[in-house]
Amino acid sequence: MSGLERLTGGRPDEAARPAPAIEFRSVSHRYGRIPVLADVAFAVAAGSVAGLIGENGAGKTTLFNILSGLAPLQSGALRLRGAAFAPRSYREAVEAGVSRVFQEQALIPALPVYENLLIGQEHRFERAGFRNRRAMIARAEAIAHEAEIDVDVRRPAGDYPFSVRQALEIARACLAPSLVLGIENPIVLLDEPTSALSVDEEAAFFRLLGRLKGRATLVFVSHRLNEVLKIADRVHVLKDGRLTASRRAGEVDESELHRLMVGRERGVAYYRQRTRVGADGAPVLAVRKVSRAGAFREVSFSVGAGEIVGVGGLLRSGKSRLGRAVAGVEAIDGGAVEIAGAARRSAVAYVPSERTREGVIGAFDIARNIGLGNAGRLTGRLGFWRARRETALAEEAIRTLDIRASGPAQRVATLSGGNQQKVVIARWAVRKPRLLVVDNPTRGVDAGARAEIYAILRRLTDQGAGVLMISDDLPELIGLSDRVLVMREGRLVAERAAPVERKPQEEDLVALMIGLPAADAPHREPRLQPAEGMAP
Repeated sequence: MSGLERLTGGRPDEAARPAPAIEFRSVSHRYGRIPVLADVAFAVAAGSVAGLIGENGAGKTTLFNILSGLAPLQSGALRLRGAAFAPRSYREAVEAGVSRVFQEQALIPALPVYENLLIGQEHRFERAGFRNRRAMIARAEAIAHEAEIDVDVRRPAGDYPFSVRQALEIARACLAPSLVLGIENPIVLLDEPTSALSVDEEAAFFRLLGRLKGRATLVFVSHRLNEVLKIADRVHVLKDGRLTASRRAGEVDESELHRLMVGRERGVAYYRQRTRVGADGAPVLAVRKVSRAGAFREVSFSVGAGEIVGVGGLLRSGKSRLGRAVAGVEAIDGGAVEIAGAARRSAVAYVPSERTREGVIGAFDIARNIGLGNAGRLTGRLGFWRARRETALAEEAIRTLDIRASGPAQRVATLSGGNQQKVVIARWAVRKPRLLVVDNPTRGVDAGARAEIYAILRRLTDQGAGVLMISDDLPELIGLSDRVLVMREGRLVAERAAPVERKPQEEDLVALMIGLPAADAPHREPRLQPAEGMAP
């Protein structure tokens, strides 16, 4: 039994299986002279969940673009519920019952939630030129209620955090076609839908998929291979624009999918492969009873030179705002943040979780994005910008971090998600910080790029830097960290050692996050050591 069968209690009768909801027949596509899809052919059964995996640049987004009317069908054929289908616009695709959750959020922050949930369908609530806002609010509340999202639909979408906005997009794509358009068995394209969701929100998302079983056909893209195996019935693998494999979810494991997708086995170095100086290094960071109203209270811990300290917790646990406070991005109300041997501004670097909103400027090239974080090194005595030096920094970053680009002049918006994230890290890595604070460093990147980012973080710690890593990805949090700190409701409630030979269990950490007894290891108070030159 595989995929959502575990959530819904069984497998549909093979003989009674309906005709495919979607069918790709020898679909090929080019951008200029560059082929991005080559003779792709597969079908998705009505009411099923199909996983679609591949490295960044494998062609997944282009396939979604064709199906949702954002790219033309150049070659081959596409069939929707047995009929020829070639949408010329996204609106045309939506009217036919094809909805999509984009990797980068498409909600409009200034608009109320109810308008975002019903965007493009406003005309259905108009009579004699007047829009019935009460009816729109009621329908939007029904969508939110069905998805178990606790929001006031009259508030602007921008008032809610990233994870809630992502859940709203999922609800809009999954439920609006049936609750608003009256379309039976809509097609829903989910592009990294859970990348920003906390553990409890992921559970709610999976429950939603269980309720949708038989009511919608889902095509699910995710770089979290364990997640794909958990919810998909079949998994389709794209590599370099070609379909290289299609497997039943119950017939493969993560390692096999990784090999099919990347072309190599996932080795022991995927997270960490050796014991490091880590916890024995002199602290580069000491956080002492730090508080921020509405976010966290009296938090104390340290990060050693050469150590990766992970911070986990549910949504609104305060972990991300703690990271921002340590980096100096957000003010604190009390306590102290101390960096050994240097001022915080020059010694700490911060990589945010939302790279497209806070990390990069897509319209700028690689060189300028890296240069923006290094103005002191790139401004001459008379205030002139040292463009050649900026280009040299970018060339060095492209080489050392293996950023796949044509050169420093390439616009960041044209890079894959993994390479965009490398640009964000490169901006600060060239400064050789004492402490790097990273918030979900591999969100929305593929397995190959994920391993490369892990290697970059390890290389920084090999050079003596400390890393404070906030992550919602439990395998990443456990696998990459030397120690794991757990936050709950604004407080630091536990610390777990995470040496290579004895990693904490996911169940133990989740229990701590939600306030249940954990049997994995005895509770230890967070360790705090004064660094040399710091006040005890």
